[in-house]
Amino acid sequence: MLSRPPIVATIVILQNSYLMHEGYKEQYEVDTNFQIIYGKLILGNEVGNNDFHVNDGLLFHLEKLCIPIGERNDLIREAHTSRILGYFGVGKTLANLQRYCYWPKMQEHISRYIRGCMLCSVSKLDNRKLGLYMPLSVPTRQWESISMDFVGVLPIFKKGNDYLYVVVDRFSKMCILIPCKKTITGQGVAGLFFNYVWIHFGLPTSSFLIGIPGFLENFGLLCEKGWTLD
Repeated sequence: MLSRPPIVATIVILQNSYLMHEGYKEQYEVDTNFQIIYGKLILGNEVGNNDFHVNDGLLFHLEKLCIPIGERNDLIREAHTSRILGYFGVGKTLANLQRYCYWPKMQEHISRYIRGCMLCSVSKLDNRKLGLYMPLSVPTRQWESISMDFVGVLPIFKKGNDYLYVVVDRFSKMCILIPCKKTITGQGVAGLFFNYVWIHFGLPTSSFLIGIPGFLENFGLLCEKGWTLD
């Protein structure tokens, strides 16, 4: 299922019910950043920095909710991650969070978190010149060449499926959507291909691969077990 956009997700977390932040009150009392200020304000005493105030037991800095140490990584993850738009960098993530919340050294903390993000490090663009691109051949008829992918995780269907196996004819752009489970194996994918694609359109003539271990091996085994191919 697509995640909420980071800004919306942050608003939901920070502006929903105060019941969501009941644990903040206890964490303020032992938080190294806010312990002293919160202790004075909750007792009605003045503090040297007038930017802080307490409302309904929660600590605010210039109308922004103060986030205890134990809650910060969850908020950074929400602001950093979007399945719609990808993974934001330090500047965008910081801007999203600074609109609604506060803690000391936010930029340093966010930078450290994003440097340790495994998905960001894996998907980081490499600007080195690695040679010319090799375009795919242009198909000349329907179902001569296909592309395949998976979409998920989706809301669970009646039969327990939570993914879609997507097969697209590159010539006509016709798309076949086949419900399946996230745990499907290479043999299962090969079976779906025969039952929903091959039976109607035959085999494509161009080479194709799919990112599921064992797909090609099981594809060949099914052929050997009695499938008649044109």
